[in-house]
Amino acid sequence: MKMKKLSKKNIGMAAAVIGVVVLAAGVAVYTHIRDYEDPSGVTSEGPAESSPAAPTFQQTVDPDSESPTADRLILYDGVEYRYRDDIDTLLVIGTDDFELEQEETSTHRNNSQSDLLLVVVFDNTNKTYRIIQINRDTMTGIRKYDAYGQYVGIVNLQIALSHTYGTGGQDSCRDTVYAVSRLLYDSDINNYVSVTMSAVPIFNDLVGGVDVLIEDNFEGVDDTLVMGQTVHLQGDHALTFVRSRMSMTDDATNIARMRRQRTYIVALMEALGEAFDADPDFELRAFSALSDYMVTDMTTDRLEELTDRFNEYGEEAIIVPEGTSVEGDRFMEFYVDEDALQAMVVDTFYEPT
Repeated sequence: MKMKKLSKKNIGMAAAVIGVVVLAAGVAVYTHIRDYEDPSGVTSEGPAESSPAAPTFQQTVDPDSESPTADRLILYDGVEYRYRDDIDTLLVIGTDDFELEQEETSTHRNNSQSDLLLVVVFDNTNKTYRIIQINRDTMTGIRKYDAYGQYVGIVNLQIALSHTYGTGGQDSCRDTVYAVSRLLYDSDINNYVSVTMSAVPIFNDLVGGVDVLIEDNFEGVDDTLVMGQTVHLQGDHALTFVRSRMSMTDDATNIARMRRQRTYIVALMEALGEAFDADPDFELRAFSALSDYMVTDMTTDRLEELTDRFNEYGEEAIIVPEGTSVEGDRFMEFYVDEDALQAMVVDTFYEPT
């Protein structure tokens, strides 16, 4: 659903949720991949969509189980693991649109890519959360549809393109959820929220700006961002800092931009804390300012519940799956290190039996 204006009664302390969401909006960047030609590498002709498991990562699911996580067992390096039932996940999607369409259309394609993907995993036992930052160039299976909107099969493309089929609304978000879940060996994604890039300068200025150290060469892109200096980001300068990629000669692989994203979110969280201390009505103003740029499947109560966890739980780390960037026929492609990804998935979503 598109977010409605929230009353102060219905929202809790939302510093971390807002920060993660607005980061997603800001790092969504237009990279022209939307003009790609559909490849012929469709791997499925019908609805079969289960992710192929690697040889050391064999999943067995109890078909009679009433719980979506009960008895989901894997054999990893000779040890049996069970999918954890004490975790919740939130997928934060940053799209490269500046504004949401007023109404979802019936088209089978749209102009919006999921250029930033953050999976927030809440550990409800240890009261912690971790963030998995997925490279938008990651090659994986995404759902493909024909000109009539009928499902065709799975095609191997950059994960950012998982959002391009459909209306750009709820259906496109669900396809993005599928692609991320598939990449993470069918790990559950419980909820999602997507935001457009226009939210970044709006929210950045709401917190009074953000201080960051400039570690990349922005010459010719934004001469106010001088390498080696600490800069107070305001307005569109914040958007330039987190989204610049193709215009920078040393940033074509997306790796440097992802590092800047992590730098920005740490600084943004600090500024958020100060904003909340100074203004008890800040959360209401922030949600009101961002609501027109958000799409989510969460109810207000669920959003408030996850917000409370952000505030109550401790942050473990921001995890970036390892891999290799290569230049494809037309665009950059990122291939994950399957061994490292398996280890990360097991450590995050499973526990030994």
